[in-house]
Amino acid sequence: MKTNAFLQIGQVAQKSGVPIDTIRYYEKEGLLKEPSRSEGGFRIYPKEAVDQLVFIRKAQAMGLTLKEIKKITCCGDKGLGPCCDLTVDLFTAKINEFEEKIGELQGMKKKLKLVLGGWVKKKKK
Repeated sequence: MKTNAFLQIGQVAQKSGVPIDTIRYYEKEGLLKEPSRSEGGFRIYPKEAVDQLVFIRKAQAMGLTLKEIKKITCCGDKGLGPCCDLTVDLFTAKINEFEEKIGELQGMKKKLKLVLGGWVKKKKK
C-alpha cells in the first residue's frame, strides 16, 4: 500500500473544504466508508474521499438531506442503473417538496401584504 496514494484526515479536510469533525460525523453516519488506519493509528483515506465529500456538499446545497444522500451513495455501490432510478425519484420528490413550500410562502406573502396594507391605511389617518 503506497502511503502517497492516501491522505490523512487534515489533508482531506483541506482539499474538500469540509471540517474534520464533519468528516468524522459522515463516517459515523455511513456516508463515508470507514478509512484504513496507518501504523500510528491515523485515519488514512483514498483520494476519492475528497470527491465524495464535495459531492455530499453539493447535494446538500441542492436541498438533499444526509439521509437522501446516503441512499444515493449506497445505491451507487450497486451500479449505475439502480442509482439513476433512485436519484430521479429523489429529485422528483424534492422538486415537488420545493413547489409545495413555494406555494405556502406565496400564500404567506399575500397575507402579510394584506395585513400591511390595512395597517398602513390606518396609520395614515
